[in-house]
Amino acid sequence: MRTLALATLSLAIPPALAAQTGQFVVRLGNDTLAIEQYTRTRDRLQGEQVVRSPRTVHRLYSATFGSGGAIARFELVTHNVSGAPGPAETRAGAEFTGDSAVVTVPRRDSTVTLRVKAGPGAVPFIGQGFGLIEEVTRRARASGDARYTTTMLPLGDTEPMQVTVTARGADSLTIVLGTIGPLRARVDAQGTLLGLSGIGSTMQVTVERAQGLDFATLGKAFAPRSLGVLSPPDSVTTSVAGATLAVRYSRPSTRGRAIFGNVVPWNQVWRTGANQATLFETSADLVIAGTVVPAGKYSLWTLPSPGGWKLIVNKNTGQWGTDYNAQYDLARLDMGVEQLPQPVEQFTIAIEPRGTGGVLKLEWDHTRASVPFSRK
Repeated sequence: MRTLALATLSLAIPPALAAQTGQFVVRLGNDTLAIEQYTRTRDRLQGEQVVRSPRTVHRLYSATFGSGGAIARFELVTHNVSGAPGPAETRAGAEFTGDSAVVTVPRRDSTVTLRVKAGPGAVPFIGQGFGLIEEVTRRARASGDARYTTTMLPLGDTEPMQVTVTARGADSLTIVLGTIGPLRARVDAQGTLLGLSGIGSTMQVTVERAQGLDFATLGKAFAPRSLGVLSPPDSVTTSVAGATLAVRYSRPSTRGRAIFGNVVPWNQVWRTGANQATLFETSADLVIAGTVVPAGKYSLWTLPSPGGWKLIVNKNTGQWGTDYNAQYDLARLDMGVEQLPQPVEQFTIAIEPRGTGGVLKLEWDHTRASVPFSRK
């Protein structure tokens, strides 16, 4: 009991507050990805969202706080309002006790129950759910510490996300949610979330606190206008001098954003697409930019900089696009870079055969980066 009591005290539960309401608009470039509104009282946080990817759904969530201020119960109801295939309604929930959670989630035509070691004071996590993120920023402010750690639990996962919140001044915080981030948040003295930017991070959204949204009208307008998969998978396969070459990757779009030096930061290794690491496969030995690349499978990464690009050929494959490990590099190769007269909206990888070799080309926004290759 003493251990549990100490854990509860360490949650940095904010002092009781008068009923508070808020609205958020979540954007990805010039597209509205989600809207949300919530009401927070002493013992409950209730909210609703409309999220437009991959299909449009309407979510209702409710978190009930226990006597110590930690979340004791969480309920989530999701309605399919886009008319896409799938159930019209699904329900999920969690009961939190100490450092554990019992989670019930839909799976196909039934439900499953999971017992998860969530950590004391865990906060549920739902995609684009910033009322719940605000619960974490409020706790971080209440702690008074420059660095605050906790956990968030995506319903259905068997492991919680480790969350770190770092103070960056009187009105800003940096948030890392597992592999998501860093996110730069603007907050007030109580930790109320005023805005957030993930530009240049692993989650590229921007979030603004809003007032006066006609939530019902916007929700109806968004229902038939799903955004689909934000970075859909694609592949290219071609034959060069008897060798079969293939690339599998995901294709983010500009959505009105400046890409290189902004969405894709300079001088940082980039996954060269989105989602899973980009996969390159060759059935024969190649010479790429003067370096021998034996037949096999590789992940492709790039290192963009204002002074030039490098293509990174890495021997590790099958990983998520944030899991780059330089110890598996086969080679780092110089790329040619040129500016395109017309912007390319959706990131594109192409293989252009030329005689006994060809050119691997990457195009996005106003930039083309390329590297020559030949069969060994």
